[in-house]
Amino acid sequence: MQSANESIAIRIGESHRIGASSFAALSLLAANAGLLLLYVALDLTLFQLVFVYWWEALWIGLFSGLKLLTASLFGDPYRNRWVGFSKGASFFMSLFAIMKSSTAFLLLLLFTRVALVTAQQELTGTDGSDFVREHLSVILKCSLIFLAGHGLSFIVNFLVLGEFREARFGALLWLPFKRSLALFVAIIASLTAIQAFPGILDDTSYAAFLINVKLAWDYFLHRRERVSFSTAGLQQEPRE
Repeated sequence: MQSANESIAIRIGESHRIGASSFAALSLLAANAGLLLLYVALDLTLFQLVFVYWWEALWIGLFSGLKLLTASLFGDPYRNRWVGFSKGASFFMSLFAIMKSSTAFLLLLLFTRVALVTAQQELTGTDGSDFVREHLSVILKCSLIFLAGHGLSFIVNFLVLGEFREARFGALLWLPFKRSLALFVAIIASLTAIQAFPGILDDTSYAAFLINVKLAWDYFLHRRERVSFSTAGLQQEPRE
């Protein structure tokens, strides 16, 4: 007779042989490849490209909150061997945690935005705030490909393949900070490179390099998340 843990391992393992390598993973490639095409087709600047990544961090935060609330209603993210929580209690605990963590996350985004606006003004001589207002429409439209990509991952992996059943509170709460790390590293690297080599502002090859590095990091984190959600709780003894 199979133990509860073995049964879970088999179910999750089957689902993630599909989830980790198919639609959701391919959506990462499609989104980043799409951004490169938009960069060339719309003749975007490097600063516009980096601001698109800044917007992606917002989409990551949005779907991370949705994942935690979904897991609270239909899964058991607070599962432990000592105490159980009702669905209602889990939902309100998650809502409170999202409100608390979102403060730190939004402050991080605000700090990054100020750094971008200031750097844009210092390096190009154009008022940073005016630049954002003037190009907000195209930046936001380009970021929608990432909204679609993260939305597809949420639907395919988290809902259809049932990651919400095994996803744990800690992993979900820190998810937006981990995923956004790649974006902030890309932003900092771009600002540093632009300051050292101003000519790359108009160099398409640098933008392509940046997108590919960010894609590789995205895929690495994507696989780590799938493993985390598929093995979460397997070491816990089932409650009586």
